[in-house]
Amino acid sequence: MSFDFTGKVAIVTGAGGGLGFAYAKYLAGKGCNVIVNDLGGGTFGYDGKPSSKVAEEAVKKINALGKGTAVADGHDVSEYKSAESMVDTAIKKWGRIDIIINNAGIASTAVFPNVDREEVDLHLGVHVMGAINTMRAAWPHMVKQKFGRIINTSSDSMLGFSPQITYPSMKAGLIGLTRNAGLLGKDHNININAIMPAAFTRLSALLPQSDFRTRLENDFQPDKLAPVVAYLCHEKCDISREIFSIGGGKFSRVVIAACDAVPVDMTMESVEKQMKNVMGDDLSAMKLMKATFDDLQNLGFTEDDCKLFHDMTATQAEQGPIEAVKIDSVDNVWNLTIKSPVGDQFSGLVLKSSGGNLNGHVLNKEHGNQKVLEGRVVDGKTLTWKCKLTKPVPLTLTYTAQVDKDQKIQGKVVGTLMGKTVMDSTFSGTAVFGDKAEQAKQESAQQAVLDGQKKPGFLQRLFAKA
Repeated sequence: MSFDFTGKVAIVTGAGGGLGFAYAKYLAGKGCNVIVNDLGGGTFGYDGKPSSKVAEEAVKKINALGKGTAVADGHDVSEYKSAESMVDTAIKKWGRIDIIINNAGIASTAVFPNVDREEVDLHLGVHVMGAINTMRAAWPHMVKQKFGRIINTSSDSMLGFSPQITYPSMKAGLIGLTRNAGLLGKDHNININAIMPAAFTRLSALLPQSDFRTRLENDFQPDKLAPVVAYLCHEKCDISREIFSIGGGKFSRVVIAACDAVPVDMTMESVEKQMKNVMGDDLSAMKLMKATFDDLQNLGFTEDDCKLFHDMTATQAEQGPIEAVKIDSVDNVWNLTIKSPVGDQFSGLVLKSSGGNLNGHVLNKEHGNQKVLEGRVVDGKTLTWKCKLTKPVPLTLTYTAQVDKDQKIQGKVVGTLMGKTVMDSTFSGTAVFGDKAEQAKQESAQQAVLDGQKKPGFLQRLFAKA
């Protein structure tokens, strides 16, 4: 397979010049259609009036190559609606979005502790939220087409560079974003990688005149990174969740590694003794930390201990739609599986209808049985009800579900805390019959008696009002 991008569509943020322009130009030269995004706001994010002029000038140069088509975009990536607009442009013009290169960035000269909330929010908006926004907007299209390549631009400054902490802190955040979102992309052929560029750009132009700056300017041109970035964006590349340092015509893989965990007792003397072993110079026995479970197992957890969490993507797996049937009445028991971000959660559900209203309980030994509140049948096909969860945290859970001819149930549960959504998951269930169903109904009836005897506490009254 030749490394061709004909028919593919990319969005490159911060592509009016420097690295972003180099990536956009290289991809277009291989036949890719590219949206060149640049706010034109300046190095510090707020110096200079925002304008699409910078992006338009870059597009003229790229289109002069006569290969892939480029269009200019002047949206602010820190706003989700802007990211949506960029993706909408790609879909309307070319029918797809294949590649996102989150390159847009800003810098500052503020030195810790003299940083304020405004500066942190500005950097968070461009670096972290900018990446999240474009990824969110493109994700449904990439899932549908079963293909996507995303590059997040981190920085080796996160390893330790200067007291200008805002920029490297945001760049470190992009590593976590890459490694975790990459798990969700695994089953959809969406690969996500992070890069640490070394190049002379408008950001590094802030450095004082020195031999270091001269070397950077002469030998580390932005164009030298483009082939590596383009390879990571190609369909032939199956690498995901990795970190690469790139610059000067070279690249390397950057990993997170750990030594064997060492035991300590409840004394600081034991820590002092083992610290000498942990901080030794011999790194040959270091183990790669590819996921959270590698670290947990290093600390003594077993494979079986972690089994609940092993396939994180499974907890977010899309359910095929069921053929909902009309619901005349309900007197059912179901075993529910709720797909939560930390693994499958299991509950029993007992529902009985009376004049369009629903009564019953969500039965859960771990979190307590939850009374069905405001339950009803909507439009003859949809069941909806609320429950109050008190542990591990007080939440209002709103369930919406439909049932098929085989009495399978499927739907969505949204958890809110003080009016704010903190959980959004799917669930499914199979109907229970016979003795087990009767047992669950008896448990629900007993719980109803207990519900009537309970006097609401202060927190319950507070969250009932919320």
